[in-house]
Formats: sequence, structure tokens, C-alpha cells
Amino acid sequence: GFTYYIRKNTKPQKKVELRLVVNVGSVLEDPDQLGLAHFMEHMNFNGTKRFPKNELVSYLQSIGVDFGADLNAYTSFDETVYILPVPTDKPGLVEKGLQILEDWAHNALLDSLEIEKERGVVIEEWRLSRGAGERMMKQTLPVQYRGSKYAERLPIGTKESLEGFTHDALKRFYKDWYRPDLQAVVVVGDIDVKEIEQMVRETFGKIPARTFPRQREVFVVPSHDETLSVVAKDKETAFPSVQVMYKKDLMPQATIGDYCRYINTRLFTGMLNIRLRELTLKPNPPFVSAGSFYANSYARTKDVYQLYANSSDTGMARTLYTLLGENRRVLLHGFTPAEFDLQKKQMLSL
Repeated sequence: GFTYYIRKNTKPQKKVELRLVVNVGSVLEDPDQLGLAHFMEHMNFNGTKRFPKNELVSYLQSIGVDFGADLNAYTSFDETVYILPVPTDKPGLVEKGLQILEDWAHNALLDSLEIEKERGVVIEEWRLSRGAGERMMKQTLPVQYRGSKYAERLPIGTKESLEGFTHDALKRFYKDWYRPDLQAVVVVGDIDVKEIEQMVRETFGKIPARTFPRQREVFVVPSHDETLSVVAKDKETAFPSVQVMYKKDLMPQATIGDYCRYINTRLFTGMLNIRLRELTLKPNPPFVSAGSFYANSYARTKDVYQLYANSSDTGMARTLYTLLGENRRVLLHGFTPAEFDLQKKQMLSL
């Protein structure tokens, strides 16, 4: 059930980026596992079958791959992704890179001493995330994701869970979810596709399929007819802001037509953002800055179109009114040919 994607790309030369994508994130955590999807991401850098303890980071640094700047990973609600760029100028480096991904896929050691060492690191990461933005997000998420498990599963977890989770809970998460049918490898770079495909099949084909695997549920964010609203306050916030979110059914991303619709969203938000930026240049502007974007996979079953602006304590009503007014103007009258041509040129120049 393992999946792989390979694409040749000669720029930059003699470079390749490898990714292990695990179709699991914090929304799959059990009540005693809050924060452990992210914690597991950390543990894959603290000891695997081929690279016990910190030998992985030492090896990668020896071939010019820096942790953080190059080697990296992230955990979201629905996925965990490991990113490993490696040079291709020496024989064996790509093969070794694929072996690292294979270790991450099913050979994490999860040594008890290493878990306890990392517990302090992740708790400190949680502590550093504590600020006005995080506190206000905790007020807004239950409204944004009302009626869904997403509202209860921030990837960083809780201090109580990070301090008190058992080693068995972490090992259970790894055993349940790190398995071939929920994983994929992506290889893009200056490589021979057929040669890499053979390496991938040899490296990952030996991972046994899981018998009686736990079902990977998809958690729905319910639609609603009424407009939901929330006001989040915190005395340490740097500046007031306004956000307007329009939840949309998921836009598929499989065909040329789907890609054209994605390009349309880029054109649309690009043209609207120019209008919003022009408003900030006027005397007594309605906001300091503003923008719009279309986010694919806001949740596994929802996309979202969003407007946002940074305002002032006394100007939030005007900010909101202006955002909605500009949005309405586009709905009623569209854009001009000149705006369209300019945005096309800007996108083509990227």
C-alpha cells in the first residue's frame, strides 16, 4: 500500500529533495496522546535503527545538510511531513537518504531516555508558543471548527499531556499510524527516474503491510447556514485584527481542470489584494494592511476563502465594513481587463 512520487527537475543541478509524507496528524490523537503526533516527529531525529541517538544529524551535517535550514519536518492537523534535501554529486548519497526515510517510516527506536530528554525540549517549544496569538487562537478555533474534532487537537498539545504522557502512549501512536498504507515518498530533483524508482521499490517494498490496521478516520467540519462570530481579547496583542472566513467544499486537486480552478483563485485573490493595498495608501486609510487568500485543505473536508486586515482599537468596525464592501464590489462588478492583465503578468514573472 506504499505510494511514491518521482519527478526529474534539473534546477538546481546535483540536488534532490526527498520527503516522507505520513497521512496522520494531531486530529488522530487519542485523549491520552495530545501533542504526540508532533512529539513523534521530534523522536524520529533522536534515534532510528541505522542512526541511533544523534548520529543522524551528525551524518547529515557531514554531507552538508544543516538541521533546520535544510533538514526539517512539520506536523499539522492531518499530516506529518519530513523534508530531506541531499546532494547528488557523490555516489550513494541518495540511496542513503532513502534509507533515512525508511527508518523514519518504521524503524524509530523510541528509547526511554531519549523520550525523557525530548520531553523537556517539546515543553519548552510549547512554552515559547505561549503568547497573545496562541491565547486568542484558543478562543477562535472552537468557533472556526465548531462541531469538529479539529477544535480539540492543536498539534502542539497541552502542557499537562506533554508532562504526563506515558511512553506506551507514544509507542502506540507510532505503531497505529506509521504504516505503508498511510505513507508516501516524494523524490524531486536532478536524478534518473527509473534508477530512483528501483531504489524506492527495493528500500520500501520490504516494509510489511499491517494486518488489521486501525481505521484512519476523516473528521468533518460541519457546514452551517448562520454566520458565526467570535471576539478574542488579550492585553498583550500587538495590534487588533479582523478576519472573515468563508468555508467552502473541498476543491479537488487531481486534473488539469482542477489546476485551472486553482489558478483562478490565485488570480482572484491577487487582483483583490492589489485593491486592498491601494486603500492603505490613501489619507486616513481603513486599515494598516489587508489581504485575501484561498487555503486548500483548511481541514480534510473543507477549503476556506479568507479576508484579513490589521486595524486600530477604534477602527475595527470600519475595517470590517471596508473588507466586506470590497468583497461585495467584486461579486457585483468583477475586475477590469487591465487588472486581469497585470495580475497575469505578475504571476508569469514568478
